[in-house]
Amino acid sequence: MTGTNDTLQLSRALRTRLESLAAQSGLSFSELAEAVLSAHADAQERRQAEAAEDDARWQRYAEDGQTIPFETIRDKLHGLAARAAQKAEPQ
Repeated sequence: MTGTNDTLQLSRALRTRLESLAAQSGLSFSELAEAVLSAHADAQERRQAEAAEDDARWQRYAEDGQTIPFETIRDKLHGLAARAAQKAEPQ
């Protein structure tokens, strides 16, 4: 891993937890810290993207009032469940 050398202020308790996890995972403290921060950033970005999509969907609904009938959604979900069950069956 090549990167910048930044400083983080961590409580001793959190530092100890992270050091223990790093040792158990066979990673250096820095590698684990980067993985944890990266995973957190990914999750935050995903939540922001989902919120933006929710807002856009609501705006489209507010503009035209169109909805998808419940029966259409139910049928789509049943189809997806059936396909997932087929894939899960041993060949």
